[in-house]
Amino acid sequence: MFYMFITFVKVGLFSFGGGYSILAMLQQEIVTNHQWLSADEFANIIAISQMTPGPIAINAATFIGYERYGILGSILCTFGVILPSSIVMVVLTKTYLTLQNKLWFQHIFKDLRLLSIGLIAAAMVLIGKSSFPDLFSVIVFIIAFYAGWRWKISPIYMLIGAAIVGMIFG
Repeated sequence: MFYMFITFVKVGLFSFGGGYSILAMLQQEIVTNHQWLSADEFANIIAISQMTPGPIAINAATFIGYERYGILGSILCTFGVILPSSIVMVVLTKTYLTLQNKLWFQHIFKDLRLLSIGLIAAAMVLIGKSSFPDLFSVIVFIIAFYAGWRWKISPIYMLIGAAIVGMIFG
């Protein structure tokens, strides 16, 4: 059980880019290196992790730990995968609170905001290529974007509306 905890700490420490980028590393560690689960069991757990509310990496860690060692395994694997990012966030928060009034630090954050907008735009372009297979999808996107921006409609209502439109017209 200790090795599984260490494996999830390693996965949490060395995987960047969000939950889906962690899946390849998880499969390598869990299925290939340690054979804790079969490829089919791993695929099933990932499917469940995607359907369950919350971050996929944490859900997967929870389910994999439970599958292998029950509740204690679930707790250890979940804690292992979030531990590295929690430590980094504490250090970054402490640093931010210490330096937030420095002019040079404020300039860095101004540039980081621009960088984050660029990263979001890049992700939107990459996802957009597969998300807009036809003109209907583009029209639904434009209407939802405009409604959210102009009238500040809740994303929940937009999801429900898009689902209804998709069932009727899609």
